[in-house]
This record gives sequence, C-alpha cells and structure tokens, in this order.
Amino acid sequence: MIVYAALITLSLAWIALILAAPGLMAERHPLASATLYQGFSAACHQIPERSFYFRGYPMAVCSRCASIYAGFVVGLLFYPFTRDLREDSFPPRWILIAAAIPTVIDFAGGVLGLFTNTFLSRSLTGILFGVVVAFYVTPGLVSALNDWRAALAKPKANC
Repeated sequence: MIVYAALITLSLAWIALILAAPGLMAERHPLASATLYQGFSAACHQIPERSFYFRGYPMAVCSRCASIYAGFVVGLLFYPFTRDLREDSFPPRWILIAAAIPTVIDFAGGVLGLFTNTFLSRSLTGILFGVVVAFYVTPGLVSALNDWRAALAKPKANC
C-alpha cells in the first residue's frame, strides 16, 4: 500500500510540474518556468508543434510523453481493481511488448517518413503504453521494497 500511495503521489506531482511550466509562464514567472522546461528537456524534445498547450503555452513535454504519463496515472488508478497491491510478480512480458509496438510503429513511421503521425496517434499510443507500464512498475517497486525489508530482517553475522 505504501508503494502504491507513493506512486500515485509522485505521478500526480510529475504531471503537476508538467503543467506548472506553462502555468508559471502565463503568470509571468519566466525564471521558474524556464527552470521547469529545462528540467524536462532531459526527458523530451519539447517541440511546440507536437505539444499540448496549457494557458497559451506548450506543456513541458510533448503530447506523446504527456499521454504516457497520464496513461501511467490511469493504469495506477485501475491497478487495485485488477491486482493485489501486495503482489510482486510481473504480468507476462509479451503484454508490455505488445503495448509498446503501436508507439514504436507510430514513432518510426513518422521518423522514416512513411506516414505523418498526429496528436491523436501519439496520444492514443502513449496512453496505451503508459497504462500498461503501471502494471510493471508497481509490482517491481513492491518487489524491491519486499527485498529491502527481507535484507533488514536478516540477522547480521558476527565477525
């Protein structure tokens, strides 16, 4: 339950920061806004033509990245209805691969000039991938926490 609550909190804070960059610019706080945009530039290309706008300014990440993050939150919200929050086993790996394929095709098709991807294609493929990723990150962190607790509970050998 701790892992789940932390994931929800951190994910919502991440999205709030994505929205804060244009929000701060709209409120005439360019230094704070630029700091956030710069921080997110490590994770995203931030091409304005490929970004959703909030309060008249592009969000701190592109539409695909924003959709992946939003999808992740949606996946987290559905997670407890489909799996036990204490479960530390992963779903079959093929599900994650299958969820990534549409995003890869959409990205590669655009880069290779085979077709033009759109806000809709980037958003839908991003949401799908983000939802599924939540079902791998959550048990992964639960497993890491369980391993950490087990290591703390082991008696130390005397030297």
